[in-house]
Amino acid sequence: MVTAQECGDNADRMVRKFIKKVKKEGVIEEYRARARYKKPSVVKSENKAKRQRIIDKVNKDRTELINPSTKRLAKKTRRRK
Repeated sequence: MVTAQECGDNADRMVRKFIKKVKKEGVIEEYRARARYKKPSVVKSENKAKRQRIIDKVNKDRTELINPSTKRLAKKTRRRK
């Protein structure tokens, strides 16, 4: 809940704060997810794919820390000049 006192009676600031809070809490995502029925198997496969994307991202970051690619190093050196 956003109050007028919290935002100094500024309507624009209240709207921005409200939108930020709603996005943070995931209200809109939950509403869209509940708008139509999804079979439990579909939900399960989507969650599995989401987990796999996160795992792949973490593994990619981890391998780059251990073995940095030459392309990435070349880009970093160019920016410094």
